[in-house]
Amino acid sequence: MATGDALDRLIDRLTAAAWPEDADVAALRQARDRAVPWLVDRLAREPRALRRRRLCDALADLVADTPALLAPYLQAPSWYLARNLAYVLGELRRPEGVPHLAALARHEEPRVRREVVDALRKIGGSAAREALVAFLDDPDGRIRRHAIDALDAVYDGRAAARLVALLRSADFSPEGVALKEAAAAALARMGAPEAKPVLEAVARGWTLGRARRRVQHAARGVLTETYSSR
Repeated sequence: MATGDALDRLIDRLTAAAWPEDADVAALRQARDRAVPWLVDRLAREPRALRRRRLCDALADLVADTPALLAPYLQAPSWYLARNLAYVLGELRRPEGVPHLAALARHEEPRVRREVVDALRKIGGSAAREALVAFLDDPDGRIRRHAIDALDAVYDGRAAARLVALLRSADFSPEGVALKEAAAAALARMGAPEAKPVLEAVARGWTLGRARRRVQHAARGVLTETYSSR
């Protein structure tokens, strides 16, 4: 069994090398039970971006078949560590990681929540899509927009209902307009049939004000490019 000092030396070699030696990778895998918490601790303290990336790569290799090994560390006080571990779960692209990412949906740090959205987008599939819906109500408009953009082309009734509600809202602030434009595009991607009458109502007639005209233009574009061919 590798000692702490031996693990530190091994990790130092792996994070310093442009191309890790196969023997070092094999040794780290053999010491996985001790190496995972050791790597997490190193990741929490590492100030250099390149070294952090290589630590994340090493963690992804070790937990590739068992994402749950990272679960105990996701609620650490360090938002910095939570963001990096969310990135690792996204890189695994395994649906088993979705419940652990979903647990971070109410993390107080927006940068963590944004990374979770990115990770769910990488994973894809019905479970990830369901988890993304929670971010459509995020308190930060930038995260809501990021989540809308992360929705794929598969129809999802819950997501469609939230996006239609966004289109119907009376919010025409700059943030509200950007969200409406993103919502129209996402509804078009998934071909949501319930969106067509709402988009037609938005697109119809004369509209005063630049903000409302932007939303109207978005609705007309979606109707022309997507719904007119259905």
